[in-house]
Amino acid sequence: MAIDFETANGSRASACSVAVVRFSGDEEKESYATLIRPPDGHDRFEARNTAIHGIRRTDVVGAPRWPAVWSQLRDFIGDSPVVAHNAAFDTSVIRGANSAAGIRPPTLRYACTLVIARQTWQLDSYTLPRVARAAGIVFGDHHRAEADARAAAKVLVAERREHGVESIDGLLASARVSWGRLHSEGYEGCRKR
Repeated sequence: MAIDFETANGSRASACSVAVVRFSGDEEKESYATLIRPPDGHDRFEARNTAIHGIRRTDVVGAPRWPAVWSQLRDFIGDSPVVAHNAAFDTSVIRGANSAAGIRPPTLRYACTLVIARQTWQLDSYTLPRVARAAGIVFGDHHRAEADARAAAKVLVAERREHGVESIDGLLASARVSWGRLHSEGYEGCRKR
């Protein structure tokens, strides 16, 4: 399962878009995506962020707030681990948005396709478009949550193939990368061992 967030500004609590894509093997099974109305105090849309993802305050006026979105995300994710490209960012958005909304930190296991890519390919940059290209993935609409989540899922599949393994556990072992974890005490990052 791959996840991607976009934020309205530099605050990690300012989630304004999210997408989650569930894959089984190499095939997409289902997805969930929504715009999000950031919480008061975190709802300023900075020009820099809007220039990146194109989402404006007017786009999210009728969008659900974080507590409703988190409830749906939590149900969609269940006990599954998640992956993201630059997962440190995406998991910090979960922590920040939950904190701003007064929601307890979740227990979640995650892997970072960026960290794994550094153990897989020699590239001059490890941005999602560059890694997708190295993995042979056609990728457009960068910084659209749905496109980025799908690309991260496909990158994970390519990384598994490159390492000759079938599971995320096998991939992490081959790449010498540890699982990241969110929990009530804080978090441990997904990083090279």
